[in-house]
Amino acid sequence: MNTGMDTCKRVTILGVPFLHATKQETVELLTRRIVDNKKTQVVTANPEIVMMGRQHPSYLNLLRRAEVVTPDGIGVVLASRWIGEPLPERVAGYELLHALMVQADTYGWKYMLVGASPESSAGAAETLKKQYPNACYSGHFDGYFSKEEEKNILDHIKRERPHLLFVALGAPCQEEWIARHLPDLPVNLAMGVGGSFDVLSGKVKRAPEVWQKLNLEWLYRLLSQPKRWRRQLLLPKFVLSVLWNQVILRRK
Repeated sequence: MNTGMDTCKRVTILGVPFLHATKQETVELLTRRIVDNKKTQVVTANPEIVMMGRQHPSYLNLLRRAEVVTPDGIGVVLASRWIGEPLPERVAGYELLHALMVQADTYGWKYMLVGASPESSAGAAETLKKQYPNACYSGHFDGYFSKEEEKNILDHIKRERPHLLFVALGAPCQEEWIARHLPDLPVNLAMGVGGSFDVLSGKVKRAPEVWQKLNLEWLYRLLSQPKRWRRQLLLPKFVLSVLWNQVILRRK
């Protein structure tokens, strides 16, 4: 699936190939691919997603096949430094979504949303329509769909032919859903966006800018959503896995 992407430098962390690019360079690359009518799956991978890949070989294979994997987490950026191949910066999914919508507003691209709760999906759609009025809204569907409803969603996508498809089903479901359907859909770029619709709709507040600049957004989410503590346990496992992997490589 990485056709036309072979010249792009990547940094492999625990088997996951991250694009070595700034956010601006990533947006420029994705814009070129859309203009050239090339199909792209984008995965914004944090340490949690990397560890899911280590636990599930089929998911790791999916991450390796995706055209673009960005480092959505300061932990990934730090890990790249530990292995001596530093990534330029964090490329967060929420910010990349907005950057792509800026391009959609400029080029008049179509976009569509799939996933999250009915309230978050509808709220996110309204927010994007207001912020990017020149982009072409092609519809939204929440993530609570049956098999029959899924067929209707796919048929709608085929009719509308959106340039951008944002999917908020949570990892790993959103990446698996995209990988399963993207080959048969007239979509240029599909990206899993996790909880972005919740933030866009106002249901969940993003960390204040000062927390983001200090790379403590993960801590803000944990403090505001204590139920996330189990997921955060993967962070020390990720750190230990990266460091242990380096020890093994040096011994060889």
